[in-house]
Amino acid sequence: MFYTVEKSGVKYLKSDILEHDNLIHAFSSRIGGNTPVPLNSFSLGTAGMMELKNHIENNRKKICDVLEIDYSKIINPEQKHTDNIKIVKTQYDNVSNTDGIITSEKGLVILLLFADCVPIILYAPKEKVLGVIHAGWRGTAKKIAGKAISLFESEFNVSPNSVKVAIGAAIGQCCYPVSAEIYLELKNTIISNYDNIFRNIEDSDKVKVDLKMLNSQQLQESGVQEIDILKDCTSCNNSLFYSYRADNGQTGRHGAIVSLR
Repeated sequence: MFYTVEKSGVKYLKSDILEHDNLIHAFSSRIGGNTPVPLNSFSLGTAGMMELKNHIENNRKKICDVLEIDYSKIINPEQKHTDNIKIVKTQYDNVSNTDGIITSEKGLVILLLFADCVPIILYAPKEKVLGVIHAGWRGTAKKIAGKAISLFESEFNVSPNSVKVAIGAAIGQCCYPVSAEIYLELKNTIISNYDNIFRNIEDSDKVKVDLKMLNSQQLQESGVQEIDILKDCTSCNNSLFYSYRADNGQTGRHGAIVSLR
């Protein structure tokens, strides 16, 4: 179950499924920082507005201070809506064109950014391996979450049924219609549960998609058994979360941030 934490004015969410002594994690909100409009107020990404870089850096330092993790070891990949996942060992590893990070190294701080796409944190407690995934519709269509599970298994000898997963705030089925072409592409990534994930729109060829549940279904079909999903829709809850759709593209980025002790 997800719950909200507020510390030093910063509001963020955690999942009890990820509560382990050696794991630090948070799903940030847009509350608690100093970025001006339209990125107000706790954006962890510049969203192309490089003139706000100092504000963003201050916000990142603040969340690191709040979580008691080392800002100097932060890894923030260049997200491009791919299914590329990198296994990292140091903060200097190349993470260009990357939408997923996996590591077993203590002290590294992994930060991925979101504004409607699906944030996914994965953790194997026994093997002490973590991952963070950015799953928009393109990454979801390429089954990026399932690919992460395959890497946990092949590179770290982690059984899929021992991986715990928390899925944070993303745009909900209520606010996410897609074309018939994209619908078919997404539908072909799973083998069941279509009726809950996809909803036809009356008098339209578009279909509403629950991207969070779709990623959860992919993970279940990959062997994951423990998944916690935050129900919040970023577009409906735009005062708490950044939403590219609700803000017509002029918006900041909240983050999924993790580190191993």
